[in-house]
Amino acid sequence: MKRYDLRHLKERFANRMFELTDDAAKGEVSIFIFETTEDESLKTIIKSLNRKGHEVMNSLRFNEVDWTIVVKSFVNEPRVSNPLFDAFEKYGVESKTLDRQSKLLCIGTHFAKDNEALAHELCAWKEELIYISAQEDLNLKTTSYIKCEAGSEAGVLALIAKSLLKDIEIPSDVKNYLEELDEGYLSAESNVGEEEIEKVRELLTADSSSLLLGCDLHEHPDADLIAGLIALISRFKPLKVSVLGEIELKAKPKTALPPQINTLKSFDGTIIYFYDGDESNPKLYGSSQFAIAAKLKDGDEVFIETSNGRFESTFSLDKKMKGTIASLGAKKSGYRYETAIVSKRGSNG
Repeated sequence: MKRYDLRHLKERFANRMFELTDDAAKGEVSIFIFETTEDESLKTIIKSLNRKGHEVMNSLRFNEVDWTIVVKSFVNEPRVSNPLFDAFEKYGVESKTLDRQSKLLCIGTHFAKDNEALAHELCAWKEELIYISAQEDLNLKTTSYIKCEAGSEAGVLALIAKSLLKDIEIPSDVKNYLEELDEGYLSAESNVGEEEIEKVRELLTADSSSLLLGCDLHEHPDADLIAGLIALISRFKPLKVSVLGEIELKAKPKTALPPQINTLKSFDGTIIYFYDGDESNPKLYGSSQFAIAAKLKDGDEVFIETSNGRFESTFSLDKKMKGTIASLGAKKSGYRYETAIVSKRGSNG
């Protein structure tokens, strides 16, 4: 057992606590003394420790500012953490194992990159599966595809929420929230129309329906809004929520409303879809449309400039791909879609 006095760090104690618990051996017990007056901040810290797989064995307050926490390191498997899952906890959204017998709406994934085997399995559902994405997935060619603009997933969910809840009895604060949503703006920005939303409504009002969320949403800039809208729908419409990867998250339902949508992020210009690929030197895959727009030909060596840094690659023309979004099997932080400047190596661009 080790004892650490972190009071001299004042409000900066949490980062040091995380470092020490993460560096400790499995099962090692540490006692931390620190100063804080924020009860909510302490709750967040305890949740973060639990998410990392540590067990908070005890916490004790001595006076207005002095606390101790007893932590046993790596007792449990670490929980996956990202902005979407944090927002799930905030709004009380539960994620359960995918129900393969239910009708399914899928948002925010490209199965060819994340789980091709599941895509083949889902194809058996045919008309009972709708997927919404900025890119068409040829693995799901027998199902119903709704194209949305990159970054507009929160807007699509807002349109779905308004459609699903318009004819049922809901509290006045929820009714006011939905009435303030600008359907014209959301539809224009997402490129998803009334007929497509009606198709989703019909699927989700069936006796058994599920919502499957993909990896594209994990670090979405609107993760908080996305989770809030899903929680809002789930309050009044029985809906099983699942996350790609069979990740289960427990949460107590809450009634907090998501923030209003003022603007949706716009992706103009050349768009690259980043995914976790296996290649050590990933190629930039794009359609004939993308090649024309980016003035590239098969085999061109390119530089890719993004807000997340610079990547070097070789362009590979994929005649099966559609649309003007290219794919690169390289990890990056944040939302998977990124506006980029693509230039041939050796050019002035």
